[in-house]
Amino acid sequence: MLRSKFPTYLVWGPELITFYNDASLPLRGIRPEALGQPLQQAWAEIWDVVGPTIKQALRGEATYLQDVPVDIVQRKGYPEQTWWTASFSPVMAETGTVGGVLIILQETTERVLTEQRLRFLVDLSTRLRGIAEAREVMATTAEQLGRHLRASRAGYGMVSENGETLVVERDWTDSAIPSCAGEYRSSDFGTLIKSELNAGRTVRIDDILADPLTAEEAIAGEFLRTGKRASIIAPLIRNGRFVAFFYVHQTQPRHWREDEVALVQEVAERTWTSVLRARAETALRNSEQLFRQFAEHATDVLWVVDANTRGFEYISPAYERVWGRPLETIRSRIQWEESVHPDDRERTTQVFRGVLQGETITHEYRIVRPDGGMRYIHATVFPILDGCGAIQRIGGIARDVTQHDGSMVYVVDGNEASRQELSLRLQEAGYQVKAFVSAQAFLDVAPVLVAGCVVLDARAPEAGGMRIPKELKGRRAGLPVVVLGEAHGIISVGVDAMKAGAVDFLETSCRPEQLLEAVASALASIRDVAERDQTAEHIRAQVALLSVREREVLDRLLAGGTNKTIARDLGISPRTVEAHRARIMERLGANNLPELVRMALAAGLHVKPQDSGS
Repeated sequence: MLRSKFPTYLVWGPELITFYNDASLPLRGIRPEALGQPLQQAWAEIWDVVGPTIKQALRGEATYLQDVPVDIVQRKGYPEQTWWTASFSPVMAETGTVGGVLIILQETTERVLTEQRLRFLVDLSTRLRGIAEAREVMATTAEQLGRHLRASRAGYGMVSENGETLVVERDWTDSAIPSCAGEYRSSDFGTLIKSELNAGRTVRIDDILADPLTAEEAIAGEFLRTGKRASIIAPLIRNGRFVAFFYVHQTQPRHWREDEVALVQEVAERTWTSVLRARAETALRNSEQLFRQFAEHATDVLWVVDANTRGFEYISPAYERVWGRPLETIRSRIQWEESVHPDDRERTTQVFRGVLQGETITHEYRIVRPDGGMRYIHATVFPILDGCGAIQRIGGIARDVTQHDGSMVYVVDGNEASRQELSLRLQEAGYQVKAFVSAQAFLDVAPVLVAGCVVLDARAPEAGGMRIPKELKGRRAGLPVVVLGEAHGIISVGVDAMKAGAVDFLETSCRPEQLLEAVASALASIRDVAERDQTAEHIRAQVALLSVREREVLDRLLAGGTNKTIARDLGISPRTVEAHRARIMERLGANNLPELVRMALAAGLHVKPQDSGS
């Protein structure tokens, strides 16, 4: 036992009298001499752990304990926590019975601390990966490290561009001392600490009253006032500038181990990385939200296709208005190509191939809607590259450029003479005229006609009676019908025409100016609808440019919220709500709240129901 390099104890007899070698002396620290004392007295602080094992050895069973924590006082000049593995072997007396126990110790402190540090870092990384907000990253890291080190307080701070201001948004405390969250001047730390941090050196203070870094009375007093008797401050340097720091505080003097200092430095680096990642993800989410808000209100169709699968990753709601098809029916580019006019499909396919080669191409093509209507599309198609420069997606902007100038008149008359007379009269009045000899000839092409007024002479059999206004009414086409006929003073004839869908009924013997007035009125209704659509589209475009917060305020205004209730819902002040409201009204051109509501509803914005508690 005496020659062993391992700390070794021999306990003997019923009282377990203690003997130990010189290698065991550091384990005692400054504790009183235990040689010749009962083991229960010598190891009083761990007797509840080792006592049962000693009894087992006394029964003749060799055993061991692994990684038992032992507090040692002043082995190295300061208190420390250590870990030990010990074997317990029975020692036989001359009588053949167990007379004592041989205890051989091996310190495992370094291994235990390393394993604890690695487990902590793995757990921390796992937790941080699931956090999306930068402030939560800071708060979580501070709490985890503070608890792991059994510190009084821990936190993460950012440094201003000029390096003069330090900001701690949130920190963690053991509840015995207050938070340090707030804004500070870097000079509050003292010139020595400031110079150390700016140089990228971690500041380690075991006791502010004995450390030269805090020798200035004002600095020491500030540290004591805020409960920082011992501290670690790990700076982060990026591009030669002090940008952030992590701190750990203790209200009492504490000897910081080298591995603890290294751990704070490692956590500071990981926190910085996670904060940047969280901020980037937040910026990306805001950007995506802004894009979707813009795209959902844009009059053009915006789309994104996977370059490999040719499947749509995104297509904006304007697709339903322009293409006349539900969004859920479009899954791939192949389905989209089916809507392209047959004469234009090959050309659009070539465009797609060119974009896959890296080109940005602008072209025009026609589409055929399910109702048979045709639209002219002006499109810009472009490649979207990944981080390595490879084409990952293809994006496009499609604009409906079909002309609707409101000056077209379609004459349907089976009598050639009267058809020519009507056409000439309308052309002299400045209208573009296209004539048809029968209802069937007109209805066959009606889906692809631009908006205009239909003048129907219902006398000839080819006119099909009221077939044209009835079918156009059923299709909800933008083609108002003025019917010419012979009522012979019977009012019901005109009423029947109006019920069928005509906007006006005139006797064929009417004065020319009456016909022109009816046509002008019908075309004016088309322009009114177009202007309303244009106004609505303008409002939707302006709404798309609102910030996320402004859109939240607008939604609550439309739901009947007041400045006070909106402020409560969004966690901001009523004055801030008023400022957002003023900017919204200015952007949309509204003079008051009722006008703002009318404009928003006319543009198709939906009122989102608010929670009952708001």
